[in-house]
Amino acid sequence: MVPRVSRSVLLLVGAALCALSLSATLLSPPSRASGVTAKRVAAAPFLVAQAVDLDGFEAEGIPASDLDDDDGFDEVTESEPKNGDEAAGDSAAAMAAKPKKPSAPYVPWSERGVQYWLKLFDDFATVVVHEYKGELLLLLVASLYALNYVMGSRRNEGIVLEWANTFGLQHDATVYGRNFALVGMDTKTSASEIIFRESQSRFKCYATGRRHLDWAMTTLELRRRQDLLSEAINLFKPQKDKLVVEVSVPDASMPPMVFAIVRKKLSKAFASDHKDIKKFAGVVTDPQAVLAASKATSGYVWPKKKLVVFSESKEVFASLASESALRNVFDHEIFSSRFERHFESLYFTSEGPVPGMEPAKNLLRFEFSLPRDPKRMADLAPLMELVFHEVDLVGSLRLSPETAKKATKRRKEVEEELFKESLQQRQEEAQRRREEKYQREKATMNPAQVAKAEEKRKQKILKKSRPKMKMQR
Repeated sequence: MVPRVSRSVLLLVGAALCALSLSATLLSPPSRASGVTAKRVAAAPFLVAQAVDLDGFEAEGIPASDLDDDDGFDEVTESEPKNGDEAAGDSAAAMAAKPKKPSAPYVPWSERGVQYWLKLFDDFATVVVHEYKGELLLLLVASLYALNYVMGSRRNEGIVLEWANTFGLQHDATVYGRNFALVGMDTKTSASEIIFRESQSRFKCYATGRRHLDWAMTTLELRRRQDLLSEAINLFKPQKDKLVVEVSVPDASMPPMVFAIVRKKLSKAFASDHKDIKKFAGVVTDPQAVLAASKATSGYVWPKKKLVVFSESKEVFASLASESALRNVFDHEIFSSRFERHFESLYFTSEGPVPGMEPAKNLLRFEFSLPRDPKRMADLAPLMELVFHEVDLVGSLRLSPETAKKATKRRKEVEEELFKESLQQRQEEAQRRREEKYQREKATMNPAQVAKAEEKRKQKILKKSRPKMKMQR
């Protein structure tokens, strides 16, 4: 008969065996096996000893089925993940097995010639183009825009300087120097400071100190060469460089007039843009007949197919189309050969200020196109002389009493028409306010009050529409 062992004795024996197994594990050399395998080896003596000690014994209160040799660990198979050391070893082996790209041999600095640097740049460019295509495209566009901005600004500045050297400098060799006491602002520090910049494509020159005028403003409106997009549009819709001279004339030096000479292609748009042309002036249908009436101008031919004349009277046209102006500019042969590509318009009005122009009541405006080649700026010399010739003609013009009476009468009629228009606008505005007030009051009324208000309003309207009767004695 097998002796019965108490539970406390069994626990003591198991604890001793576990301590011996743990000390043996710590003293043994480190194992390369996984953590799960080492735990199994460390726990094995305890399980064996427990099985041997309990063989033939029946623990008190513990069924024999609960004492099976099952430690809860499974055997390590090849499909289980490896630990960190083994994974690192496998990765290093795979990298060692992969063929490496041979590196370029080192070239000493003394042997690095042009071919070496060209090849190095070519390799670098290949990598950059392959990896950064979008960035390279943006960099290219920005570079082109910056380069065009610098070159376009320089080109416009060159055109302005060429005009200033040809016409603007204040000395006797230029047109402005002979005609003005002051060219440029009075705050300038040197004689060459005659141009001030409004933008990269718009420049102005102020001048004063001459009879028959208060001041003259010369504006160079150039193409926006500094803008890459504008230059691209210019390829399909070409634009011209413009020269605009605006002269303010005192009231004492300008009789009432509206007068214009415009290129035929621009005449309709010009007339629609200028209200005073519609109100005061008309088209001179036969300019040649007007010229033939004067002995001084009868020998010249007006370019009727190229220019349209708007004038308030034939007398104004005959006075301003002088023999000198025809001989130098407006004769058909001279105009067609030399000035057709440069002349745009001239416009005189005493009904200013004109919107979009310099603020002046009496304004003379000349518009020309600059030559494509700035070196041929002297081709505009007769047109620049025409500006001052016309200023003198306007300043010395005295209308006949009949023409002056018609001009005065026409202006009174226009003033009355404007007064009637403004009065009608004020009445319409007052009616609109009364209607809004009535609608607001109506919204607060009951149906009976609304019916009474409508009847009262109807009677008021009928009373206004009845003809007024006068009592005769």
